[in-house]
Amino acid sequence: GTPVMRPSSASPSPMLGPAHHPWASPRLGPMAGPIAGVPRRSSWGRTPTPSPKMGPVPSPKLGPMMGTLTSPMMTSSKPPIVVQMMSPSADITANGNRMEWTLPESWGNLSKFPRDFSLNTPMFGVRLANCMQLSFFPNGSRTSEDGQCTVSVTRGPDSAGIKFEILVNGRGIGPKVCLGKRYLGDFPLPFNDSDEHKSKRVVISMQVLDVLAD
Repeated sequence: GTPVMRPSSASPSPMLGPAHHPWASPRLGPMAGPIAGVPRRSSWGRTPTPSPKMGPVPSPKLGPMMGTLTSPMMTSSKPPIVVQMMSPSADITANGNRMEWTLPESWGNLSKFPRDFSLNTPMFGVRLANCMQLSFFPNGSRTSEDGQCTVSVTRGPDSAGIKFEILVNGRGIGPKVCLGKRYLGDFPLPFNDSDEHKSKRVVISMQVLDVLAD
């Protein structure tokens, strides 16, 4: 039949004694004092001091870098305007962009000239605008009103436009521009008809302010 299992007659297992309970974690209470070996900081327990406010630091002011970033085209300038006479004249002086014309006739003689009669300067010019001429109408041109004289500027066919100002005995009508063949400007008479002015001279000044082809 089936064999019967009996308890072994071997030696009983050694007695291990009661089982030990597992180690419990130590209870950590509040730290009553500083940890041994670690110095206590004097700032502990105080309200922390805020860090100083650091505002934006302005960048150093850098002036314009002249000579390094400037384009050569930016530094170029127009050549000076110089009035040049085509032929010498004792009645005209030219200095830089200005010319002065002292009429040879006294006002007593000029005032007798009919309307639309003129006296003319020799030819003169500036760079890009050659062959110009001034004309003075003592009693005005055909379109002038009574009590006015007229000064005209005539340009050559290939001359550039000019900006200029004309004075008659120191009185002017402001800067003007001539782009066509001729400019006509009316001015007050330089003198009245009194005898004391008959021997006086008329002086016409012209200043070329700009050459419009540049």
